[in-house]
Amino acid sequence: MTSTAIITDNAPDASFLFLPRTGLEVVFARGHGSGNGAVALVDLLWPQRIRSVVRAGLSCWERPALIADAELLVTELVTNALRHGRGDVGVRLSFATGHLRIEVRDGSPEVPEPQAASSLDEGGRGLFLVEAIADDWGISDDGFITWCALYLHDAP
Repeated sequence: MTSTAIITDNAPDASFLFLPRTGLEVVFARGHGSGNGAVALVDLLWPQRIRSVVRAGLSCWERPALIADAELLVTELVTNALRHGRGDVGVRLSFATGHLRIEVRDGSPEVPEPQAASSLDEGGRGLFLVEAIADDWGISDDGFITWCALYLHDAP
């Protein structure tokens, strides 16, 4: 049996589904003002909240070696979803044979593409970081999900 619960009192409209052996899923509603290249003030804490969930899940699964990379990857993908997507944001971590898969659903069919950022730009490097850190990454055929994978090099 699985259950859904609120993450924290500070996270309205969020659900958290933890499947002890196979993965976890978090879905949250973005605040008004996020999208079209901006992240609303009310949404600025979401990447930190999701990092905490990822850290807790990977600790529970006895995968501490994945925590730092997974936290950075999920931060970049969630920030991109908030900045460029629409509707609810969904984050899913799942284990498959030999890898951890991180998926972020952004509610937009527009396909994300790495952007050329100048040395003076504060943003615009997220997908380059994902490409550099993840062992594999891609975008679903419908454009709604950006995913990445980290290979499991050791047994828990």
